[in-house]
This record gives sequence, C-alpha cells and structure tokens, in this order.
Amino acid sequence: MIYRSPLLSPLLSPLLSLLGLLWAMQTAHAQIIDLRTGKEISEQMLVDRLRKQDIVLLGELHDNANHHALRAQLIKQIARDKLTVIAEHLPSGARVKHEGGLLPDLEAAGFDAKAWQWPLHSPLFDAVRGAKLQLIGGNLPKGFSKQLYGQGESALPTPMAQAYKTASLSADASRQLDQDLIDGHCGKLPEKYLQPMRLVQRATDLSMAQALLDHAPSVLVAGNGHVRKDYGVPQALSALAPALKLTAVGFYETDSPREELVKSLAGRYDIVWLSKPAERSDPCEDFKIK
Repeated sequence: MIYRSPLLSPLLSPLLSLLGLLWAMQTAHAQIIDLRTGKEISEQMLVDRLRKQDIVLLGELHDNANHHALRAQLIKQIARDKLTVIAEHLPSGARVKHEGGLLPDLEAAGFDAKAWQWPLHSPLFDAVRGAKLQLIGGNLPKGFSKQLYGQGESALPTPMAQAYKTASLSADASRQLDQDLIDGHCGKLPEKYLQPMRLVQRATDLSMAQALLDHAPSVLVAGNGHVRKDYGVPQALSALAPALKLTAVGFYETDSPREELVKSLAGRYDIVWLSKPAERSDPCEDFKIK
C-alpha cells in the first residue's frame, strides 16, 4: 500500500496542473515539418504515418532533453506488438532485462551513464519500458572501434564487410560525411584521423541497420547523424533491403530561421521535428584533439 499524506492531496492537483503547463510551454515551440513539401503536419499525422512503417528512425541532439521527451511520447503512441527498439546507446547484441530499476537494468546491458549524461535519456527509456517493448543495442561492440582504427577494413567481420561494399556511399555523400566529421570536431580534426573515423561511423551505421533488419518492425533511437538518409542508417537500409518501408525523423532546434533550416535539411530526413533549444556552452571553446 502506498501512503498518501493528507497534507499532500490538496496540493497534488495544482502541482500536476503546473507540470502540465510547463510541458505545454516546452512543446509549444515544437513544429513537425514534412520535408517533402516543406509544410507543417500534426503530431497525429506523424503517428499515423509511422505506424505503417517497417522501420522508424528517430534522431536526437544528445544533450537536448526536449528531444528525449518528445520521442518518449511518440514511442508510446506507435507502440504495438512485436515492435522492437534499437538503441545507439547500447552495444550490439545487448538486451535490456526489465527486472529492477531503470538505470541498473540499462547499465547491466552496457549503458554508460556518464558518457550519455544520465538522466537526460531517462524519459525515453522509461517510455520504452512502460510500453513493454524490447530494447536492444545496435552500436558496435565495446572495443571494436579501436580495432577499426588499428586494422582498418580488414577488421570488419565478413557479413559487415559485405554490407559495407553493398551499401557503399556515393562520392557526394562521402564528402558530406567527411565534412560533418570535421565540423563535429570544431574544424580541428587532423587528416590522419578522417579515414578511420569515417570507417567507424559507417560500421556503426551498418551495425544498427542490421539490428533493425533482424528485429523488424523496429525503431531506432540514435543521433541525428546516424538517421540521415544520405549517409546514415537509412542509406544502408535502402541498399540492403530496398523493399522495406521506412521513415527517418530528425530532431533539431529552432535556433535559426525556420525556412533556412528546413531547406538545409531537405533530402537528409523525411520529417524534421523542431523543438526549443537546449542551454549549452560553446562546445568548441576548450576543444582539443588528444
């Protein structure tokens, strides 16, 4: 039995109302844009579309709590039997067993709470648990990135090596990926690191693509760079299983003129969900390459 203080009850309703107001203030800044038309659509229209897909890809800016909350409510609405969630935040092959507390269960499956700034992602994974969906890792196994850095393509296991060739990037997509890797490291990425980092990025995308295929119908939760249609997981899926129906949703912030942002994202995603910006310091202020 849960004890409820008689002093708390009169305060509970106003508190819930306040929380609801705060949530409404956060989501009031959210806009969902269909990048094929450039027009805004409703959340219900997005939900109806995603329910019809074999694979759904939901991006994120890792440090934006709004994105995790928005995806949590979206997953609750599209949840159905046999739907599996694949997470970038967990290593390939890991499966979360919902047996205890949320964080201990995640950590038992390989989740790095410090690296992912816990509890930022707690609403997302709590929603997956609440919907009773399988939660499986899609990232590279621990330590495998170092192997790729040291050995290059020869370190790829045979199935991934075959997929790597089948889903090879176009010259334009490869150049864009390189530029984004450079920009993501504040323009300070030495040339010697570019090729191994590109290989790690592609291997990560292929790992998540395979997990999605193995557990379809499935949903990927990962960074925006991984759910891009030009060089991310959707590109790999289109090459490996072109008959599958999939939709990629990028999650961005309304910190620039909407028209310019929407135009820049056309072709990268099917849908973009714009939310209120997170407060953050300049990530390049003290950035150094070790």
